[in-house]
Amino acid sequence: MSASINRPASDAGGLRQTIGHSAEYAIALALLVVGLAVGAVVWFGSRDEPRGTVTEISMASDDLATDAATRMKAEEDAALAELRRELHESLNEVEARGRMEAELAAQERAAAEARRVQLQELEQRQREAEQLRQQLESEQERLQRIERERAEAAAATVASTSPPSEPQLGTPAPPPSPTAETGEPAPVRVALTTAREPVITKPSVLWDSCERPAYPRASLRAGEEGVTVISLDIDASGTVTNGSVRESSGHRRLDEATLGALSQCQFRPATTDGTPTATTGVFRFAWNLR
Repeated sequence: MSASINRPASDAGGLRQTIGHSAEYAIALALLVVGLAVGAVVWFGSRDEPRGTVTEISMASDDLATDAATRMKAEEDAALAELRRELHESLNEVEARGRMEAELAAQERAAAEARRVQLQELEQRQREAEQLRQQLESEQERLQRIERERAEAAAATVASTSPPSEPQLGTPAPPPSPTAETGEPAPVRVALTTAREPVITKPSVLWDSCERPAYPRASLRAGEEGVTVISLDIDASGTVTNGSVRESSGHRRLDEATLGALSQCQFRPATTDGTPTATTGVFRFAWNLR
């Protein structure tokens, strides 16, 4: 009874083992078929595709072209940098020239205002002198009128108190005086003086107090020449309080050397009737190469 029961169990295990081996065979076979299919597709697909090799070739002409392009780019960059530098310097010069022109215009306006004030003062003095002259003439006429009235009164008094005397023979009568005949006194002369123009002296450099402008070495090497005209504000003590370039020599170094040297100098101040006064002096300095 037990032997019959064990036999069916062993038969079932063998069947499962057989089925398992059959499944492995089926999977292997399927994989083989898929591999063959893929190989066939690859082989048929690559039959008409051409094959070749790629080799890098370095040509001398390419190196020359690269060098030329590099040099050209460097030259272009250098030219562009130089152009930017020149443009920057030009802008700086334009700005400096604009500031200089603005300062000169302001100084000219201040000088024009000072001249206008001086002219007004001079006209006021002339009007006062004219009024004084008219007053003197009126006083002179009044004095003459008073003298005439006194003379007429004196003549009337003499005529009424003394009888006329007969002239002696051989003694000529004295000639009548013009005052007695006309009854008018001699005119009184009054000297009139007109307003005198003030005596003005210009400021001058005291070269013992400073060094004369020295030629800049860079200007000597560059061969720079020209004439610089500067304007200096000088107070009553002869000290420079302000200065600017009025006319440029065309070279900044020469202008700066002129203004810098003369600004350190002491000046003999300008005078008006001997009194030191503040003024603006204009000085011209020539730069010439031997």
